[in-house]
Amino acid sequence: MENFDFIESGIIFGLTDRLAFRKFKYTSKDFAQHGDAFKFLTSYYDTYAEVPTPETLCENFPTLNPAAETLNLDYAIDTFQSQVLHRRIIETFQTNKELLQDNPKHALAQINHGLQDIAVVYDEDITYYNQNAGSRFTEWKERTEKRKMGDGIMGIPTPFTSLNKMGVGWMPGEMVSLFARPSVGKSWMCVQAAVTAVMNGYKTLLISTEMPTAQMNMRMDVVLGKAMGYNFYHRDLRSGNPIDENAYQEFLDHLDNVPLLVCDHVEGESSISLESIHNLIRKYTPDFVVIDGVYLITSNGRNTKAMWEQTHMLFYGLKNLCLSTNTAMFVSTQATKEASDVFMPPQPDQVAFGDALLRASDVVMSMCLIEEEEERRLLVFQKYRDGVVPGGAVALDWKVNTGIIAELEDEF
Repeated sequence: MENFDFIESGIIFGLTDRLAFRKFKYTSKDFAQHGDAFKFLTSYYDTYAEVPTPETLCENFPTLNPAAETLNLDYAIDTFQSQVLHRRIIETFQTNKELLQDNPKHALAQINHGLQDIAVVYDEDITYYNQNAGSRFTEWKERTEKRKMGDGIMGIPTPFTSLNKMGVGWMPGEMVSLFARPSVGKSWMCVQAAVTAVMNGYKTLLISTEMPTAQMNMRMDVVLGKAMGYNFYHRDLRSGNPIDENAYQEFLDHLDNVPLLVCDHVEGESSISLESIHNLIRKYTPDFVVIDGVYLITSNGRNTKAMWEQTHMLFYGLKNLCLSTNTAMFVSTQATKEASDVFMPPQPDQVAFGDALLRASDVVMSMCLIEEEEERRLLVFQKYRDGVVPGGAVALDWKVNTGIIAELEDEF
């Protein structure tokens, strides 16, 4: 096993990169020789909100090996993990050495328990609550600083002013769902969610199971165009009516830097599957995924189960996908026929194909028309993270033909 001094020195120097420091999950107790240097680095960051330079570290800790400054950090961390694992296994046996002589059966139980604890620490799928707990304070401080900067929103900004004012948008790992009856406007809302994200610089993957890419792009042109200062009419683009050709060409020429991917099918599949969505996320690494018509996504495996079982697997599969890829997701689905009154917001028990989506989602919204108000929509929050519902309902300015989808403040 490689020299502790060299590997640990390489890690200390490597952690002078702020991003690397934030991702490092070990504590000073895990170091065999340079735990004090790591404590200093952590304290320095907490005090000055930046990491010290290698020169500062060498000045305060001359025992660090300067030759390790150029060591590849990923390699150092992999080796360090093996070293820590080795030491902890040895310590488990050493701690129970005397007990092993007096009571072997009890010692065996203690050793097994200790080894299981070690296995949990090194299992990437689960963690102890107190593992790396100190970093949560640092993360909170960083969130506080972000709130003081720019628009003060953590996560991806939403299309809703009332949510953005709370300071928390769509967060990584969350699934946000919208359900409504046909023709109420779910696809338009998906477009608006995607536009809001890309206008704030977040790479977005827009998946449509109901509408071909050409039609979705047309809607995107109208809504994104409006956000970029252009005025296009969806009716004109769709029917081929005369438009300002120069403005449209200019808008299209400026799309090179728009971080948006659009998908309406996956080659070789008759329908888009959960597995193929996972592959797309892994391949293109979007920050935000929008799925219009999530109920048409097929779950992995053969569809031999009952519909409620298939949807349960699908929706919880999507939620697990959000967590495993640390990606925020916005999905739309249908309300049941029981929600036949399109002027009443569908209720939580009126989600098509069961309530698995409701349970798996962090935020759930339903939407309906407003009687005698063709250019309005009513959106109701049926579920919100931590149980805090921001006002319950919002009215939306719904002039989709010109690309306007916006919350009307003080309407409810």
